[in-house]
Amino acid sequence: MNVFKIAWRSIQYRGAGSALTIISMALGVMMVVAVLSIYGLVQDSFRSNSSFGYNIIVGARGGGTQLTLNSVYYLSRPVENIPYEYYLAFRDKETRGRELKNSIAYQARESSADLAAVAPGVTLAGGSFASLFAQAVADDAFEMQQDKAMGIDRSGIYRRWTHVAVPLSLGDYYVDPNDQSLAFRCVGTTPEFFTDIVLDVETEETLSFSEGRAFVERSPEHGFFECVIGRTVARRTGLQLGDRIQATHGDPTAESAHIHEQEYTIVGILDGSGTPNDRAVFLNLEGFFLMEDHAKPIADDNVLKTVSSDDAGSDKGVPADAQAGLEDSEATFRDPFAENETFEEAMDSVKHLMAEGDAGDARVDELVDEDLPELPPIATSATRIPLPIEQREVSSILVRTSKNDPGTIALFLPGKINEGDLETTLAWSPFRPARSQKASQAVNPVGEVTRLFDEFVSPIRMLLLFLTSMICVVSALSIIVGIYNSMNQRQGEIAVMRALGASRGKVMLIILCEAVLLAVVGGVFGWISGHALNAVLGPLIEARTGVEIGFFDFVPVEFLVIPVLIVLAVIVGIYPATSAYKTDVAKSLGK
Repeated sequence: MNVFKIAWRSIQYRGAGSALTIISMALGVMMVVAVLSIYGLVQDSFRSNSSFGYNIIVGARGGGTQLTLNSVYYLSRPVENIPYEYYLAFRDKETRGRELKNSIAYQARESSADLAAVAPGVTLAGGSFASLFAQAVADDAFEMQQDKAMGIDRSGIYRRWTHVAVPLSLGDYYVDPNDQSLAFRCVGTTPEFFTDIVLDVETEETLSFSEGRAFVERSPEHGFFECVIGRTVARRTGLQLGDRIQATHGDPTAESAHIHEQEYTIVGILDGSGTPNDRAVFLNLEGFFLMEDHAKPIADDNVLKTVSSDDAGSDKGVPADAQAGLEDSEATFRDPFAENETFEEAMDSVKHLMAEGDAGDARVDELVDEDLPELPPIATSATRIPLPIEQREVSSILVRTSKNDPGTIALFLPGKINEGDLETTLAWSPFRPARSQKASQAVNPVGEVTRLFDEFVSPIRMLLLFLTSMICVVSALSIIVGIYNSMNQRQGEIAVMRALGASRGKVMLIILCEAVLLAVVGGVFGWISGHALNAVLGPLIEARTGVEIGFFDFVPVEFLVIPVLIVLAVIVGIYPATSAYKTDVAKSLGK
């Protein structure tokens, strides 16, 4: 009979004892496989995403690891927000100039410029050419000073070293109305996130769509309120293209959390990428800023109000920045009419002077009543008009440095940012939010992830592996105990095999095969049980880390478990096998 068949029959003959030994071994292997596979899959997911497609993250000063977990993996909570102007420091001249024009400070200057447009008629009606010339020179000087302060015609201070810069705004969640336990992070960003951020810098592969498209900055159909969802979000919630969703402000478990009234329309569903993007909801950043509670308060709330101005002939009104804001910043934003401190007072003065002038001054009246550009209200139509950048803040900025020597740039640029160079970008506007974050930091995400694993995760893994390995060793010892305790009962059996012609070596081999079979059977059951445990813990792991783990997810190292068990079984089986080898046939047959 085959050696393995004999060993298997022996195991079956001692069914209860063999079953307990197999269960003991299976429990140990289950723990080892679970630890190896969970750690390996989480590590692979984190490190496979460590290419990122960017090499610097800029955010509020605080913990670098927390900033990385929050910006890359959408875990943890933002430390604080940073001013939107910090993002403009990485953008080109055209983008930065266009964004700066969408500011309360710039509109205040434009209001002053509009008022100055009627100055020639006023001067001709009640002044002299000399005063007109002096006023023109003063106006030009004012505009030059303001343009210099804003740097509206300059690129961002870090543009020369930047290839890609994409802002992120976090803090909201999407909670499935049908299952409150399903909550996914909402990420406010720009369309460049889908076109410029790559999954791997070597392949330049970007995120792809299984359905639909990326949102645009302003859609003719949906305005600023389009969104894209990840594959996991779509699969677990059943959301489809065209569905409308509402974000929850803040942590859904907090008492202060509330659902935003504004709805977003889903225009795209991402392909699965195996990254945290699969479980995120991406909102158009322009719409994100416009939702309630997302606008930062400025120093004087009156700046955000609009006033009706029948005298000015505008049904929309003009911003009250000259009324409230200019009083706070006379040195920088001074009304061209020095004796008038507010926009309304200046307009009243113009009308008064014109009323005393000749009929030929009617054209000046037309300039005031008709040709003066109507400025849109700043905050009252929040769903239609972009939020002024003084009221904008972002959680972080993803920066990919220039392709020309990116390694060197990635080393020195964070140092310049950490020294506080970005704070100089805040000097151009007096309408600074009352609680503006003025301290930023730059971190290398790859370094932060590596440090996280080396300092925290790896020691925990080693401890768990040590404990589970001890379980396997104890299980292996149970094999020795089980087989050795049966040796007294099996001496007659061994003597019969010897009398039938079995050599000492074959008897020893049968005992070793029995030990190996016990270990392998226990190992296989343990391996299956370990992956079953992964499948059970998968939803919890995904909720905590964003990594999907299922029954059929493996890591290469776990395939070494069975060979190691075979070696261990041979080692522990040597002692009982040697005992069988030394069995005295004559004495055993006589019993």
